[in-house]
Amino acid sequence: MDWQTPTADREALSLPCPSLRRSVPSRPEGGRRLRELFAAIAAPHPLLWLATLGLIIVDAVWLAAADIRLDSAAPLALAALVIALLGAAACLGPIKSEPSLRAMALASAALIAFTVPAAILHYAAATLGLPLIDGALARVERTLGFDWPVYVALLAAHPDLNWWLSLAYHTSGPQIAVVVIVLAATRRLGRLWAFVRLFCATLLCVIAVSALLPAAGAFAHYAPATVPPAGIETVGALWHLDALERLRAGTFDRLALGDLRGLVTFPSFHVCLAILTAWALGPVRVVGPLALLLNAAVIIATLGSGGHYLADLAGGAAVALAGLWLHGGRSGPLAHGKGRDGAQALLAASPIVSGT
Repeated sequence: MDWQTPTADREALSLPCPSLRRSVPSRPEGGRRLRELFAAIAAPHPLLWLATLGLIIVDAVWLAAADIRLDSAAPLALAALVIALLGAAACLGPIKSEPSLRAMALASAALIAFTVPAAILHYAAATLGLPLIDGALARVERTLGFDWPVYVALLAAHPDLNWWLSLAYHTSGPQIAVVVIVLAATRRLGRLWAFVRLFCATLLCVIAVSALLPAAGAFAHYAPATVPPAGIETVGALWHLDALERLRAGTFDRLALGDLRGLVTFPSFHVCLAILTAWALGPVRVVGPLALLLNAAVIIATLGSGGHYLADLAGGAAVALAGLWLHGGRSGPLAHGKGRDGAQALLAASPIVSGT
């Protein structure tokens, strides 16, 4: 039996159909617009958004297992902000081409969306209650010839120096906004996306290491008799100890985002972020050299204002440089040395890290 379609029928099927002419093109058009919409909000990387979702799930399970109740007001407000930023990015993509503004919105949304569940995770991880390693960290710096109590006493004897170092230390957070604005405004979008990815990856790495190797901090370990004057609130000194002790003891039962304190001692994320920030802004005229100097001061301030051990600084630097090295292996600029200059110059400018 001949299953071939007769010639007349084939010709009839090939004739244009008005209804098909109206409907068939609409599908590709609708699909194209949908792809454009998702592409407009996919940066810095689609996997980053999947990782954020994974963090949220892990947080929910861990907090429930630890019997910790999360105050939902702030997370819901921040979720609404992220949605609004993504909506703005979508409008500034295929609808209205504004690359700089779109990049600012997307980078801000990604950083907020990832940082909040990561901050919750680092509280949940403290419930593991693993042995503190403060003694080992103190022995390392003594072996290297660094006397932390003497250094803090020196800061106490020079309150003006301590004030300026504390001020530099507190610029770490605002500098993230500077990176987003400057790189977006100068259309260095590839570098901006790389910074966001490196920020998130290194933050997660620091949280994981600190969960397995927890420490209370140098102020708690040494309990110095003389401390620098509190002209600027010292984030890393002692104000995290109450939460840390309750989390480790299993008596922490309510978590509010507004009450979050940095619990990480080793490795120092302030040092890690200082290196990433200096690298990100390095190629920008005028801003780059200023960022280099400021973040060198941040690294030095991490010892006193952050209450960190010398080993914490080395650990934070190692995480940042490992991230930059991995990034350099995947992209041309770093692989050819253009992206390493900021981090290397920062290390050279810091006597604490360089050991000079």
